[in-house]
Amino acid sequence: MTPAATNQSCAYAPPRYPAHLVASRRLPDGTAVIIRPIHPDDDAIESAFIAGLSSNSRYNRLLSGRKLTLEEIRRLTRVDYEREMAFIAVTVNGGRTTQLGVARYVRDAAGSGAEFALVVADAWQHKGVGTLLFDTLLRYAQAAGIGRMHGITLASDQAMLELARKLGFARTRDPHDATVRYVEKTLAPGVACASAERDAVAANDASFTLSGPQQSRP
Repeated sequence: MTPAATNQSCAYAPPRYPAHLVASRRLPDGTAVIIRPIHPDDDAIESAFIAGLSSNSRYNRLLSGRKLTLEEIRRLTRVDYEREMAFIAVTVNGGRTTQLGVARYVRDAAGSGAEFALVVADAWQHKGVGTLLFDTLLRYAQAAGIGRMHGITLASDQAMLELARKLGFARTRDPHDATVRYVEKTLAPGVACASAERDAVAANDASFTLSGPQQSRP
C-alpha cells in the first residue's frame, strides 16, 4: 500500500471530529482509560508516546531506528476519518494526558480493504490496552464495510507472528524481502472480535506495522 501523504499546511482544516466514538473503559487491573479517535491537538502526546518506546519496540514498529520528524508526527494526528482511522488509549492524571497505545488503519485504494497498525507503550504491554484498541478498531472497520485487514511485521518478531496466528490472520512470506511477513484476515461486517481473539491480543500486546511510506506511523 502506497497512499499519498496528505498536504499539511498552515491552513489545514480537520474533518469533523467523531466525538461519538469516545468511550471510557477500565483495564483488568482497574485502571481507567479513554479510547478515542486521535485528534489534531494530540501532537504532543503522540510525540511523547513515540519517544518513550524502547529501541526494540521502536524498531519493530518503524522497521528502522530512525526518529520521526515534526511533519510526520503532524501527519499521524491529522487523519481523514473517511478513509482512515486511528484510535488511541489515554489516561488522565492531574490534568496530564498520557498516550498508552494506538491502533490505526488506512483503506486500500479500492476501499474494500485496509492496512492496520497496532503499538502499545512498553510499560503498558500485557495489560489489556492492545485488546481494547484492537477490538475497537476491528468493530469500527467492520461497521465501515471493510472486508479485509492486513499488516506487516518482522520475520524475527515471533511474538507477533504467533499473535497473528491466534487472531486467525493468514501469514505469508514476502518473496522480495525475507525479513518481513504479511498477515491478513477477512472480516465479517458487523461481527465483533471473538473472545478467543481478544484473549490472544491481551496475551501479547505489541506492534504490527503499516508498510510503504506509512511504515513510520505509530
